[in-house]
Amino acid sequence: MSTAAGPREIAGLSIEVATTPADAALISTIFDEVWSVRAMVSPEIMVAALHNGAYGAIAWRDGRPVGAAFAIVGLPLAGQSAPNLHSHAAGVVATAANGGIGYALKLHQFSWAREHGFGTVTWTFDPLVRRNAWFNIVKLGTQVLGYHRNFYGQLDDGINAGEQSDRLLVRWDIAGRDTPAATDFVEAKADDVLVATPADIELLRKTDTAQAANWRERQRAAFEAAEKNGLSVVGLNEDYCYVLRSNKDGAQ
Repeated sequence: MSTAAGPREIAGLSIEVATTPADAALISTIFDEVWSVRAMVSPEIMVAALHNGAYGAIAWRDGRPVGAAFAIVGLPLAGQSAPNLHSHAAGVVATAANGGIGYALKLHQFSWAREHGFGTVTWTFDPLVRRNAWFNIVKLGTQVLGYHRNFYGQLDDGINAGEQSDRLLVRWDIAGRDTPAATDFVEAKADDVLVATPADIELLRKTDTAQAANWRERQRAAFEAAEKNGLSVVGLNEDYCYVLRSNKDGAQ
């Protein structure tokens, strides 16, 4: 296991790059704990990917593994010459959640991608999860590339079991940047379309499955209709609604 440049702002935290089969097995174990599933990413697949230039990292706090990230190598995105790094999963165990470790892992991933010649980093997230929308779009400053219906098909982990895996795909531009830049909330214009997020979809999925499913259906319909009409996400407003704007109007 080796280190890579990245922020070390949390007391007792270190982030190390995975290089060995034992590292891959530990990442797999961490993912299984975070997502309450068995073999979410098999160690064997991870070893093969790491051997061929993929990214794996383990976050340690006070000598204990508390989080991990894994990303695979992809072809350059449209208009790019450098390869893309697609972040398949990044997670923090429940006992260490909400302490900034997830943010530190993403910054470490950004730094590693820059050092290894990647032009972009992409990943997906569930657009119904408000805190993830804020984290990815505002705090990490990503660009939303589009909405994908049932991206992974049916999932059976402890978080997503029984859910349609609709996802937003987001992108970081790496070249020429030392760190990602956070963005502000967006003020909607008259012709923009707003797509709402529930306050806590994770709680709804436990307490009112019908209402949770209704949120998915309404949000999916809104995103797909807007994209069909040439609108794309330019950010979040202060009510945690996605702001979709005509592509002809450009960015924010």
